[in-house]
Amino acid sequence: MVRKAFVDREICIGCNVCSNECPEVFVVKEDPEYDNSFKSFPNNAVEQEPIAAKVQKAIDLCPVQCISWKEKQAVEQK
Repeated sequence: MVRKAFVDREICIGCNVCSNECPEVFVVKEDPEYDNSFKSFPNNAVEQEPIAAKVQKAIDLCPVQCISWKEKQAVEQK
């Protein structure tokens, strides 16, 4: 199974913990869908399995637990 990080932007508070921990995958930027509040966006073009430990640490450190692993196919459909 190929996994990718998924961020639930309904919950995300844009705190930058994930982007500080794993900048290869996460970037925090303004999201026009949420009145330009800052939200995290995962870079799904990056192969995440080789750096899975860093991604997992970002998931574990998220203060609102809005990041999870999803199967790659499920993430691409969102």
